[in-house]
Amino acid sequence: MLRSIIALLMLLFVAVSCSEDNTDLPPVEERVKEAVEGLKSDLTAPANGWRLEYQPTEESGTFLILMKFTPDGNVNIKSDVPDNSGEFFDHTISYRIDNALGLELILETYGVFHYLFELDQATFGAEFEFLFKEKEDDGLVFESISDTSNPTQLVFTPAGANDENEFARDITANLGKFDLANPQIFGTINPTQQVILTDKNISIFWTIDLTKRNLIAEFAGKGTTRDEVLANSRITLNHFSKFTLSNGQITLLEPLSFVFNGQSNNITSLTLSDFSFSGPDLCASGVNNIEPLYTGQTPGVGTTTIVNTMLSNRGIDFGKTVYTVNALFIFDDQGNSLQETGSIGTKLLGTSGFVLFYGVQLNDPSIPIYSVGFIMEDGEIYVREYQPTTTAVNLFQINLLDQYYYSATPPAGTETALKEITDEIFAGGEFYAFDLPGNGVQVFRLYNPCNKYEFFLVP
Repeated sequence: MLRSIIALLMLLFVAVSCSEDNTDLPPVEERVKEAVEGLKSDLTAPANGWRLEYQPTEESGTFLILMKFTPDGNVNIKSDVPDNSGEFFDHTISYRIDNALGLELILETYGVFHYLFELDQATFGAEFEFLFKEKEDDGLVFESISDTSNPTQLVFTPAGANDENEFARDITANLGKFDLANPQIFGTINPTQQVILTDKNISIFWTIDLTKRNLIAEFAGKGTTRDEVLANSRITLNHFSKFTLSNGQITLLEPLSFVFNGQSNNITSLTLSDFSFSGPDLCASGVNNIEPLYTGQTPGVGTTTIVNTMLSNRGIDFGKTVYTVNALFIFDDQGNSLQETGSIGTKLLGTSGFVLFYGVQLNDPSIPIYSVGFIMEDGEIYVREYQPTTTAVNLFQINLLDQYYYSATPPAGTETALKEITDEIFAGGEFYAFDLPGNGVQVFRLYNPCNKYEFFLVP
């Protein structure tokens, strides 16, 4: 009995002690306020603000971002993201610090982080809400809130007085001029660049994603022009690399190394200096030479020139077969369907489908195996014969012939209409094929660089 009384007294003593200790703690609201003010004090402390080398996903390159927070809830953000006409080079937005999952840094108004978040219909993996994790030396460590798995870690380090000099804004803006300017139906075509190693007489062809800052070096060939490369040997590279842009350079985070034409090549970075609109036309018959051209140096390699090209392995599977598509899917340089508002709808009434016979024997031997034209609503076929001249990589060149085939006697004026429409679509006689990803159905996008028309074909 005595032992029970002693035990009870001890429990009462502990309970009273805990109660007295709790009275010394400030209210929860006050502790939260102190934590919020503490993080705000840390954010506004560095004289030159914060430096962030931001990598939104494991597949993307890094973006240099400088941030200067002020106590009134604003943050000045500087970056080298050239989109929105340079809006994100230097902009000020509002921020707040919340305490829901923990201390959260929320960038409230639209800025570079929001822009990156919206890429690929908000699937890219960027973010604008960050969970504060810890202090690390003189830096602050945050973690993305929006990532459901493998959250991005962001390390803020105090910025130096001259960090802004590292921005490669001229390079980012100039590289953006390699994008195709016309409307592109069903998504843009990432530009392919021909990287000419002049001193080695070798060209590398890579497809570059300027928003995600990664590239795929697809192949290399002997020569410095498109036609030289097509006429000589080539080697497949299929090398993926992320890249950064700073101090006047493109730096490959995964260097490109290969042996070709009896020479070892190692590309770690390119220093770009002179930009102009004097590059060769994408259309081989063009004479304007107003495409972008960048020159510079590659360490250990020598003089380097970057020009626009459309040669790409992305359409290398375009081969001999029968292709068809609804006639709606032929577009002019403004993105207008030729059937809805163009020459097909006005000159060849009753058109249903578009057909390209490419080098295969048909059940009806009277149909030319190289011909292009239309399937009519009544099922009749009207086509014009062509002669293929070059099929290499994803380049498809033809000469239209003045020979026609009709499965039944056509209405008066059909031949004139067919000639005018095919002359319009196939102006210049060359196309580049690109795979159009989607839903397990193979679809090719064909782009005409001579008139900027595009159409789609299903094998």
